[in-house]
Amino acid sequence: MHFTIVSYTFPPSKEIGGRRWAKFSQQLAKKGHEVTVICASDQENKEWYEKEFPGINVKVLPKCYPDWLSGYTKSLMDKLKYVFYTRVLSAFTKQNLFDRAYAWKKPMLSALENIHHKKPIDVLVVTGAPFSLLYYGSLFKKRNKEIKYVGDLRDPWTWGSYYGIPILASAKKNFQELSEKVMMEACDMVCFPTEHMGNFLRKKYPAFSFKLYLLAHAYDPDKFPKSTTEEKRQGFIYGGSLYPGIEGYLKKLAEVVKTNPDSGFKWDIYTGSTYPLLDSHFANGSVQKHTFVPEEELFSRIKKSAAYLAFFPPSDKDLISTKFFEIIYTHTPILYIGEEGDVGRFVRENRVGVHILPENMERDLPQYLNGNVPFERDYFDVKQYTFSSVTDNFLNALKNFKN
Repeated sequence: MHFTIVSYTFPPSKEIGGRRWAKFSQQLAKKGHEVTVICASDQENKEWYEKEFPGINVKVLPKCYPDWLSGYTKSLMDKLKYVFYTRVLSAFTKQNLFDRAYAWKKPMLSALENIHHKKPIDVLVVTGAPFSLLYYGSLFKKRNKEIKYVGDLRDPWTWGSYYGIPILASAKKNFQELSEKVMMEACDMVCFPTEHMGNFLRKKYPAFSFKLYLLAHAYDPDKFPKSTTEEKRQGFIYGGSLYPGIEGYLKKLAEVVKTNPDSGFKWDIYTGSTYPLLDSHFANGSVQKHTFVPEEELFSRIKKSAAYLAFFPPSDKDLISTKFFEIIYTHTPILYIGEEGDVGRFVRENRVGVHILPENMERDLPQYLNGNVPFERDYFDVKQYTFSSVTDNFLNALKNFKN
């Protein structure tokens, strides 16, 4: 089959949104399918794509979205443009200007038509956010009813808390609701990464529940360092973004550590996030913040750590990411601190660590400060979440979805 995948973000971009279908595209190609990818970039490096994605045709389109509209204003002119677009122009369009692909309709549809003309598309996969891509994919499906259209929702759309959705004016919010419904109607299969999102979609769109499919986040075991001996594990580790909404939790952590000075608590954080709270004096200086390191190196350090310490804000209490499967694969226990939700239940029910509610930190956290977090090996079959296994299940499920 000829798969054409539209993923606005795609390597070499480091943004997490591009990783999902970059890996799935490689798996589809390995399993004998023809794969074409449409992505956004300010520059095209054909040699790089040929080396990193052999056998995959990558079509790069201009972003059509200025950096200053993301809020990264570097000059007075950029600031003036930002104010004009968000306070003046925004009132004259139904589009969400914080959807980075809102101006991608013509380029994307034109690219799809050209690809389809040269080599008929069997399966079109469009992943969002940006969510406008899913709406544009619906328009292409209506013109080409013979293709199978797979919409992939990596994040909540109209019911989400990001991408400017909560602050949209009513007319703009109505357009997003309409676009989401059009996508649900046009798709032959609608994928989502967590059961929490699936439950929400089943309630919101009961007439389309037969289209829904859990395409779980997956991990690549080939990215992990090979070792034959068990190394001595020490301290806590965390790798990734530090999200707003966890400041209060971190302050509680500092209080607990200070009242337990002999616990041996040590926490290394690898992130690109700026977090002034985590300075050299935080929690008696037992927390060290480092810049991002390559994926393979981070996995190696996780494997040498006693446990993985993660704080999630209330908005992310139900989002089970790829990171959890990667951590479990290294047999590293997880100490998760956050509100009750799918993440906490996942950690507890699969015996891969401990979940502590923020209000219980003073009572429950001290016993784990030394890194001695329980973890039951092999209770949870993490191998079912490799990219190869998840792709096989996706292909089998796709056969049963009629277009």
